[in-house]
Amino acid sequence: MRTDLSSWLYEGLRDLSLAYGPPGSEDEVVGLILDRLGDAAENHWRDGMGNLFVKIRSGKGPRVMLVAHMDEVSMIVKHVDEDGFLHIAPLGWLDTRVLLGQRVVVHGKRLIEGCIGAKPPHITTQDEQKIVPSFKDLYVDIGASNSEEAASLGVTNGAYVTFPSHFSRVAGTRVLGKSFDDRAGCVSVVAISRLIHEERVDCELYAVFTVQEELGLRGASTIVNQVSPELAVVFECTVAADTPGNPASEYVTRVGKGAAIRVLDSSMLTRRDVVEYLVRQAENNGVPYQLQVMTGSITDAGRIHVQGRGVPTGVISTPCRNLHTPNLILDLRDLECVVRLGYYAVANASSFLSSHV
Repeated sequence: MRTDLSSWLYEGLRDLSLAYGPPGSEDEVVGLILDRLGDAAENHWRDGMGNLFVKIRSGKGPRVMLVAHMDEVSMIVKHVDEDGFLHIAPLGWLDTRVLLGQRVVVHGKRLIEGCIGAKPPHITTQDEQKIVPSFKDLYVDIGASNSEEAASLGVTNGAYVTFPSHFSRVAGTRVLGKSFDDRAGCVSVVAISRLIHEERVDCELYAVFTVQEELGLRGASTIVNQVSPELAVVFECTVAADTPGNPASEYVTRVGKGAAIRVLDSSMLTRRDVVEYLVRQAENNGVPYQLQVMTGSITDAGRIHVQGRGVPTGVISTPCRNLHTPNLILDLRDLECVVRLGYYAVANASSFLSSHV
């Protein structure tokens, strides 16, 4: 796998990101993950939340847990009115400014295409046009004439609404698609797990794929007591704000500059020795990296590091533009850096634990 890692990551990210996995309905993603893990999976199970646990190695080395979440930001139908319009609520944080006019997929008896609308600008006042619409102002139009026609399609309260699947290479090593957050993390954990398996690294390794992260890290709340890790590493897709209108001080991370090692976010201040360990692994093995400090955003690490007696936890992320929108862009070179750094972090975990725990 080492020799064709780049193409393997391209195909893996493509397949996982094309899948649908709104919070609470991640089964399609589970199946793809298990298929791509293949014989690297020693055994696996799912807990009552729906989290997927995969034991990769049973060595005598340290017990390490790799984590990525399977769900994607999406929406849910909360009301179908008599004219067949769908009123929606967000599942995860979505900016209504980017939703107007977007195509969506409604999960009824089949996948039904629709679009998001609001009061047309032609009949709004100038004052109304200055106001950013809220979710109560939005609706999904699937072309149904009334609520009965919508119901005949299986579209009722509780139906999921997601962004349509798409994936393409845009320029060089950069790709465009939906739900890279956090299918980039999922494919990273799968790749690292396969490498650890192939290299027969002496450790006890668990790969955990969580549910409902976008709803407040819910899945991650139940995983530590099932694994009791000595070290945890969370793999995410993170904000790259290196775009027009932002000063360099607000970039957070930059696309094409390597793996992002998180120092601080709203859910965790990473232990200094964990940050130093990850930096050392990157520098010793020639892996480009960038240190990430941000006052917004949360990850599963926020729940993991405070469970049990406390778990040393790090976060390694792939920088991504347009996070939490229908169209995300990342650089496959950054994704490969994340995998390489994650591999070395697992392979050398005994040196960290013997010196710092």
